[in-house]
Amino acid sequence: MDIKTKKKAGQSGDDGNKILRTKKIWLNVSPEEYQKISEYFDASSHKTFAHFCREKLLEKPGKVQQKNKVISEVVQSMFYQNKIGTNINQIAKRVNTLKKDYPELISELQNELEELRRLKLSLITGINKD
Repeated sequence: MDIKTKKKAGQSGDDGNKILRTKKIWLNVSPEEYQKISEYFDASSHKTFAHFCREKLLEKPGKVQQKNKVISEVVQSMFYQNKIGTNINQIAKRVNTLKKDYPELISELQNELEELRRLKLSLITGINKD
């Protein structure tokens, strides 16, 4: 990639960037989207539409990073839920091997395990919707 530096500021004046911008991005929008974007630009203090777009696209973290953060937190939560489920299964196995009657405890453990499965499924479903 060949990077060229500016010899002097362009028509809109000095914007603090010394590198020549040579790459173009084309974007198609609906008339309604165009109207909204135009209103945002008119309400801003930017001299040019290009400067407005660059600031909005480059300086804001956006939803993509937030979504990735949420997904990683959900994955971590699912990992811990699996560990809890494994622990519950081990407890249930020990209770069963003691050959004593603990029906309330076994029932409660099974309910907890089922609740963890439902929570895990709802998390997966929520991620797939987005």
